[in-house]
Amino acid sequence: MAMLLTSCVVASPIRGEIRRIRRARTAPRSVSVRGRKDVEALARANLPSGLRCSRAIQGPLRRGLVHRSPTRIASDAAKDDPEVELSDGVTLDGKAELASVVKFAVPLLATNIVTPLLTMTDTAFVGRCAADSVIQLAALGVSTPLTDYTVSLAAFIPAGLTNIISNGVARGEGKESLASKTYGALIVSLTLSSIVAIVLNVWPEQLLTMLKTPPEVMAAAIEYTRIRSIAMPAAYLTAAAYAVLVARKDTTSPLACVCVAAAVNVLLDWIAVGVMGKGAAGAAWATTAALYAGAIAILGVLKRKGFTDAFPWGEFRWKDQIGPVMAFAGPITFLVFALLSIYTTLIIMSNALGVTVSAAHRIAGNVFAVAVLCGDPLIQAGQAFMPRYLLPAVPKRVAARKMAGLLQRVGLFTGFSASIACASVCLLGGWAFTRDAAVVAQLRAVAVPVCAAVVTNIVSKSMYGVTVAAKQLGFLAAITGVGLVGFAGSLWWFKHNLVGSELYYWMWWVVAGYYGLAIAAIQVRSFGVPGIVKGSFHDDRKDTPAPATA
Repeated sequence: MAMLLTSCVVASPIRGEIRRIRRARTAPRSVSVRGRKDVEALARANLPSGLRCSRAIQGPLRRGLVHRSPTRIASDAAKDDPEVELSDGVTLDGKAELASVVKFAVPLLATNIVTPLLTMTDTAFVGRCAADSVIQLAALGVSTPLTDYTVSLAAFIPAGLTNIISNGVARGEGKESLASKTYGALIVSLTLSSIVAIVLNVWPEQLLTMLKTPPEVMAAAIEYTRIRSIAMPAAYLTAAAYAVLVARKDTTSPLACVCVAAAVNVLLDWIAVGVMGKGAAGAAWATTAALYAGAIAILGVLKRKGFTDAFPWGEFRWKDQIGPVMAFAGPITFLVFALLSIYTTLIIMSNALGVTVSAAHRIAGNVFAVAVLCGDPLIQAGQAFMPRYLLPAVPKRVAARKMAGLLQRVGLFTGFSASIACASVCLLGGWAFTRDAAVVAQLRAVAVPVCAAVVTNIVSKSMYGVTVAAKQLGFLAAITGVGLVGFAGSLWWFKHNLVGSELYYWMWWVVAGYYGLAIAAIQVRSFGVPGIVKGSFHDDRKDTPAPATA
């Protein structure tokens, strides 16, 4: 009798829910939800409090589409992508997400490794094929900061665009809105790159003089800089288009486009430098052509995928188009400035410690730079995978904590793996770079702190992406400022108390400490300290029920 009364009480809500689900099958804006656990969680959110998801309702839920709930948004983006799915704030398939992160990150890592090959290819051909190779190589060396590092001025554009699009896709933002913001970011890229190109073309001698360029190298360096300045728009637009694809978790298309550019560069370097003997100028033309080939390829991918179909051509609106990406300009540019300051300071101080230390740092610095490339994909992974767990409509932050922890563990594994490779090179591979026994010994002496810096750098990058996804840019800028002060103060103290190789050894520990401080600060900010500080992914009530529809 009790069972009969209970069935009568719950029958009406269940029948109503089943009717809603059946109607949702034909609804034009329903969103397909994958995964048994997510479906059942959404069903419980739609049922009155206290009712379980019965077998009668589980069948229709598993077979078809479910009615819209507060944790999902049906929009134009949902119509374009029937697999759009938002988190219930609790469930997270760790194995599936880990597989997705690896699948996402590996092509990005390959892309990051292929990109520096453009400059390395120029160096190889000029060094082996140019008649006056010493002068031509020196011209490449002094011009590279102007032609390559200036691209970092626009680092806020791909960083901001990745964040904007990944968040927009997660919350189901319309195609027209996302296209408008992408259009605005490309306009900013084109404008900023044109300004940089003009500056490099009009005042190369003044800029090269500031870099202490030797007189005998000046003419070749000016020619190289002016030719490479022509490629600035291609480099900036490529970075922005790269972000559009990465934000949508497409990392194979950027890799293919970078490979196209690399192939063009090798072919034209062989023709211009190896066959025609044009030296640094020939290498500059080859790289310029390669950058435009890569830009055309990746912009073509955007067009084929339909991401440019809704561009508001000819319209310029700050709030809707330019403003969103410019909001990232200050904090991200400050982060880039901080990193460039740190690495430049290391170069200056190591040069002041003598030829042996300077040569050892040339090797150690390059090994470190290549090793930490392994962490760059984790920044984009955080921005691409976290937004669906951070939306205001998501009732809890349990899944956000789990996803952030998963990315951090991937960062630890990647960091230790890269550090092992770095240690192998520093301890065993020094003879591949030099025959000088003193330089090899100095390189081996700093292997431990260099590897520590690699680990902390990569782990911090896995956490930077999570922090940017949570739009905590002010916090990132603040800890960067504090870190810079600590870095400068530590180097000042060591410089006045240590000399020679011992000073160089502790310089690397200061770098590791800089990134370690960032890890500690982000850890407390994100996860908190039990009983002391509540992190940004903290839930005030762990048993808070999922919101029910009215």
